[in-house]
Amino acid sequence: MDRSFIRMLGMAVVLGLLAKPAPAAELSRDAQGTLRAATFEVVQLKPQEDNVTYERPLPMELMPYQQRTDKYRSIGTAFAIGPNRFVTAGHVIILGVMSQFGPPALRDGSGTVHPIDQVLAYSQHEDFVVFSLGDVPASVKYLKAGPKPKVNDTVFTVGNALGEGVVIRDGLYTSDTPEEEDGKWSWLRFSAAASPGNSGGPLVDERGRVIGVVLRKSPSENLNYALFISQVLNAAPGQARLDHRMSLRLPIMDAAETMVLDQQFPLPKKLGDFYDAWLQVTVAEQQKAVTRLLEHNASHLFPRGTGSERLLHLVEHSAFPTLLHESQNGVWVMTSPKPRSVQLEHNGFIELDASALRLHAPDPVGGITLHDSSKVFMDLFLNAYPLRRAVGTDSVRVTSLGDAVRESNHADRYGRTWQIRSWAVPYEDTFLTVITLPTPEGSAGFYFKFPSWMNDLLIQQEKALLDYVFITLEGTLERWQAFLDHKNLQPAAFAALKLTIEPARRVLYQSTRCEVDVSPKLVNLSKDAALRLNFAFFLDRDEPVWDVAGIVMRDDAHTENGINVWRKSLPSAEAPENLQTDWNKVKGHEFPYNGTIANESGETRISTTAAAAGSGDAAKIRYGLRVVSEGAQSQEVMARKLELLERAVKVLEQ
Repeated sequence: MDRSFIRMLGMAVVLGLLAKPAPAAELSRDAQGTLRAATFEVVQLKPQEDNVTYERPLPMELMPYQQRTDKYRSIGTAFAIGPNRFVTAGHVIILGVMSQFGPPALRDGSGTVHPIDQVLAYSQHEDFVVFSLGDVPASVKYLKAGPKPKVNDTVFTVGNALGEGVVIRDGLYTSDTPEEEDGKWSWLRFSAAASPGNSGGPLVDERGRVIGVVLRKSPSENLNYALFISQVLNAAPGQARLDHRMSLRLPIMDAAETMVLDQQFPLPKKLGDFYDAWLQVTVAEQQKAVTRLLEHNASHLFPRGTGSERLLHLVEHSAFPTLLHESQNGVWVMTSPKPRSVQLEHNGFIELDASALRLHAPDPVGGITLHDSSKVFMDLFLNAYPLRRAVGTDSVRVTSLGDAVRESNHADRYGRTWQIRSWAVPYEDTFLTVITLPTPEGSAGFYFKFPSWMNDLLIQQEKALLDYVFITLEGTLERWQAFLDHKNLQPAAFAALKLTIEPARRVLYQSTRCEVDVSPKLVNLSKDAALRLNFAFFLDRDEPVWDVAGIVMRDDAHTENGINVWRKSLPSAEAPENLQTDWNKVKGHEFPYNGTIANESGETRISTTAAAAGSGDAAKIRYGLRVVSEGAQSQEVMARKLELLERAVKVLEQ
């Protein structure tokens, strides 16, 4: 054998012996016993799932044995610091707000669960809570506080790692790092392993003395964070401190508002009362921040801002709910949603994007049923919304969530009543919330799914956005008749208009602005004829309104044959040039408003304008009138139809 190889092999053996890692640091047997008697799992009782159904049986055998057999879920760790005084992370206790699981409780090493009684101290920013139990286990021991360690001293995490019981792991105390907002204190950083479930557990020194509360992991490195135990022990007793700072934005504009939460309420409180007070304060402060954001930007906020003029003269249509927003140049525009469509049986369909929806109810269901039955609505919605439950390496589609567990209504500034409904998703402790406006064809609105404790906060924020939603109402005459029979579903604007539908005979639209009397000579009237009311935002005597600015009728939903009547108003001198040009064409009856046919995209169109009787050139409100027929039509045929339309329209406002 080559001697050089033997020498290399011998060197490798020596290096291997030299590189052998030193034994891990250990706590004494007594210290370990004390830690295990002082440390508890924080658990919640799993909820019933009676309302949830799946496309197939859940393959529960793919889940770890403990997860599928334990009737509790583990959410963190807590430890005793004195007679009936326990500590955990603030964010762990907040998981109980609005939770569909049972209230947080402590489970000891024997498996006995002890309910939390009262909250004694709480700090949101420092992220800790001190509480008492209703029944204290006889075997409990409490931890003594130790001094601040030196850099590179050995420390140990003690906690419920990954929900599999309390484990002890070693590492080093590495450094302090300032609190992120104002540097009011320093976090303790350490390298001892911490896994999900460790939150709220003790960080201890080599003698088993607690030096910190384990809170979180560093997002970019293998270091973890803890709060020094002295901050818990020295906290002012008898108060809950909600102190937090965050940037609040709304998707309608780029502006932001710094939300500074600095509130207190007295303690002790029973756990349920603590949750009620916490939620009340948090929701109220968020509402104030949203109000401040809107007030601080009122000068350029739609519809009063200088960039609003284009939208105030736009008569568009979008049956899919569209959010207005301020572009970078200060002009308010409509978003351009690109929803995906999912076909349902019996002529139904759902359009869906990341946050908005439009549901055209199947014929046997009808639009009204969607508002009366939350289960029917959600069962249809789940055909398009991909709600699945992960089970081990598999996932199973949810087919029903049953009835909504919470329902309320909200009227926006324009008198549109939105239906707010939340469905429980119990296996993941979230709510799927849908906010919809009833429409003749079904429903349209917005949806989101967030952890239970965030649901009320998200609902309040969404309410502020509903004032900026552009939507038109459309449907067949049959759907419109059902919609008109339910006054409670209709926006306030319907109080000032009358819609008379007599299939095969006439459709009469009447308001204080105009009247349109459609006969079978203009549109092939039947139960399947399509009617669209183009609601829009505009100023009426300098007051912003959401009202009908156009009426469109077609032979059915699949053809363009029909008529269009839309409102035009005199733009201001500062309005964009294209608005000025279009108004001059309307006023002067210039093409395309001069009764001359035009062919476009396989259609023939002919248009003119009308104003209130006697208003003449001084009219500040005019209406465009258009007839559309598919294919190539003669000037003579189209002119006769346009004349019929002119006789059918009576303009009342000047």
